[in-house]
Amino acid sequence: MPRLCFVLVASAALLAQTPAPVPEHGKPTRQGAEYVAAAATSPAAKVMAEIRDHQQAVANLEYLCDEIGPRLTGSEQLVKAHEWMEARMKAYGLVNVHREAYDFGPSWTRGVETARIIGHNGISLQVAQVAWSPSTHGPLKGEVVLLGGKTLDEMLGLIGHLKGKIVVMGSFPKAEGDPKGRREKMMKLFSAIRSEGIAAFLLGSEKKGGFLTMTGSPKNGRFLPDVPAAFMNSEHLNTLKRLLEKHGSLELELNLGGTTSEKSVQAYNSVAEIRGAGKPDEVVILGAHLDSWDLGTGATDNGTGSVACLEALRAIQASGVKPMRTIRVVLFSGEEQGIFGSKAYVKAHAGELKNIQAVLIDDLGTGKVRGFAMEGREDLRPFMAEAIAPLNELGVRELPLESSRDSDHAPFVAEGIPAFFGIQDDEDYFTTTHHSQADTFEHVKPGALVEGATAMAVTALGLADMVPRLPHRAVEKSEKKAAAAH
Repeated sequence: MPRLCFVLVASAALLAQTPAPVPEHGKPTRQGAEYVAAAATSPAAKVMAEIRDHQQAVANLEYLCDEIGPRLTGSEQLVKAHEWMEARMKAYGLVNVHREAYDFGPSWTRGVETARIIGHNGISLQVAQVAWSPSTHGPLKGEVVLLGGKTLDEMLGLIGHLKGKIVVMGSFPKAEGDPKGRREKMMKLFSAIRSEGIAAFLLGSEKKGGFLTMTGSPKNGRFLPDVPAAFMNSEHLNTLKRLLEKHGSLELELNLGGTTSEKSVQAYNSVAEIRGAGKPDEVVILGAHLDSWDLGTGATDNGTGSVACLEALRAIQASGVKPMRTIRVVLFSGEEQGIFGSKAYVKAHAGELKNIQAVLIDDLGTGKVRGFAMEGREDLRPFMAEAIAPLNELGVRELPLESSRDSDHAPFVAEGIPAFFGIQDDEDYFTTTHHSQADTFEHVKPGALVEGATAMAVTALGLADMVPRLPHRAVEKSEKKAAAAH
């Protein structure tokens, strides 16, 4: 999932409400041994047993991570991942397996990445170039300016002295006083960073312990100046700060060799489905993003979600269960650069959106699934409570109202479609693996992955077989614009 605003998603699990009651129309009509026997042979029970006894999620994820590896949108490796996933879909008996293209923008390829302090202790610094930022075209030397201070006014004093400097982003003062005045000062500062002709821009990693982080996009460069930029591990950034405080000045040599393609490339979403036996034109969508960042192998972000969605449909198909509505899996791309794949899907299928029963997105790492965030839709609680009822014994009970527009459910929510984001235990997702070089198979919790696939399968089946349609809602244009800006 994208780096920005992920705290809102993580808070959903922390603020989760108590288990929602099963609605009246979802109560069993049979009691005792008869009810127990019926529950054991229910469609949900059959699917749960299929995953328990024959799951292929763990092996599929290990292959995706180790054999295919990182899957940056626009790369040949992501295309290989689409091809492999689609082959698996066909082998599992899914139908309508195909790939949908959209214009992504230029591709980006990581190159050499080095940084060292000139003079003083002369140490090398660990850096990772911000994706789609310009290359330095060989070693670049420059004086360091730390963008930080006790007050915003102190930071504004740097304006006019940034040209040709390597600007290092420090910490901002705590918010005090007039919020409007603070915003105006910060806008003035960032305007100067973009317009004064700085040589390069360095940001600290949000993680400790030498773990880096990554972001970047071909289409939202407004967040950074159009200069070579990189993340630095937090320990090395603190070293720079101490040296600057002691010596007053510091010079760095920086070499960032990432390249951007001259021409725009196409990216893809992979699609497959199980056709509904009663209402095939109505659809429940299971979604995750197949793309990843390129420092690791995309295990928890979002190999886990992609494989869980695939396993959900495999199990439903293998169990022989015939859902009333069509259940479709969509493996998006371009999520990490601005949820481009899901936006393209919504745009391409605008005429069919009214037929979507619900959307379930899996994109929060390797932790145990606890439920689904309701995106503020209290009116949908009874339906979701009924859909997840067979999963309560696995601990899937939570239906918090919290919302986030930071993954592939966002374009659907903006159109008023019932779309839900899976909430999970954090494990080491935000502290270690998220967008870092440590996002590898070793950090995956196999048991939680299998339970996550079970949660996606059973919830999708419950929504597909539910008699009533989930209500859509009209969305104001201002809300759509806000969603599109993410």
